[in-house]
Amino acid sequence: MIGIIYVGNINRCPYLNKYTDILEENSIDYEVIYWDRASHNKDLKYIEGTKKNKYHIYSLKSKELRHPALKIIDFYRFSRFVKYIINEMKYEKLILLTTMSGIIITSELKNKYKNKYIFDYRDASFEYFRPFKRKLGEIIENSYFTCISSEGFLEILPQSHKYIMTHNIPNNPKVMQYKQTFNDKIAIGYIGGIRESKYMKKLIDLFKGDNRFEFVIHGGGENLEELIEYAKESINIIFTGPYVETEKAHLIKNLDLICYNYPESYVNNYATANKFYDSLIYKKPLIGNIKTYSGMLIQKSGVGVSLDFDDVEYKNKIFSYYNSLNFMDFESNCNSVLDKIEKDNKLYMDKIEDFISE
Repeated sequence: MIGIIYVGNINRCPYLNKYTDILEENSIDYEVIYWDRASHNKDLKYIEGTKKNKYHIYSLKSKELRHPALKIIDFYRFSRFVKYIINEMKYEKLILLTTMSGIIITSELKNKYKNKYIFDYRDASFEYFRPFKRKLGEIIENSYFTCISSEGFLEILPQSHKYIMTHNIPNNPKVMQYKQTFNDKIAIGYIGGIRESKYMKKLIDLFKGDNRFEFVIHGGGENLEELIEYAKESINIIFTGPYVETEKAHLIKNLDLICYNYPESYVNNYATANKFYDSLIYKKPLIGNIKTYSGMLIQKSGVGVSLDFDDVEYKNKIFSYYNSLNFMDFESNCNSVLDKIEKDNKLYMDKIEDFISE
């Protein structure tokens, strides 16, 4: 039996299905250990009734913005739960989803599961802290393989031959062809969870009152009402509220550009977010931040324009880019990137097959 470990709510872990699908296709028994940090039942709709006995759920409410000292205590409690389940169930192999899933059981990985686990790395965290990076290096070297969701992470991760590229893209996505929108204004869309008020207010201030643009915000968050109030007098700033994944294609189809100019931060600088793949699938050019890995990737791949957020000509450059865009070249560039992703994903899936068959 294989144990899958995730530090968080599984409704926020879409790539879990990539593993469970292939395990079920190969009739491999598995269980999932996860932490219900939000203390709600939203996860239950992701679990079919016949599969509920496959899930070990640790329920302890723990906010992401909680004080670090209190978060350490919460993680320690979850680690004890995980270790207990591992010892009781005696899994033959493990799949670790996200960094902390490995960090909390490093001794077990080294002593019992060397070369018997997949380490799925998706986000930067404390790699700048040498003891943390050293421990991370041990987890990577003792893994069967370690998959990373952005080549930008290679700038901060320890050197290793164990890395395999994976992508935050659905299996067999329905790839669209480019379709012109014929909007009166250039519709720029932000799509996803709304977290940083300061960043969102900067975007609102940037586009409000400029009749060349319409800035559309698709998504929800704790600060949604605050932002709606902030932009209430701006007629070209539009909020549509929270959405479910099945609505994404409909929301994106009326956009001209997708906003992916995340501000610089240790977490943002090296990652490749879902928005990059939305652009490729739905054929919508991106606005990126040239100071981040994703911004350089956008520019290099020819799937958008990447600028310095503080450039005084920011809006004029976006306007000029869109009005001079060769859409046939853009679509061709998207498809070239998708071809590379398909090759990467085949190698990734083949490695999972090798892992479960040995």
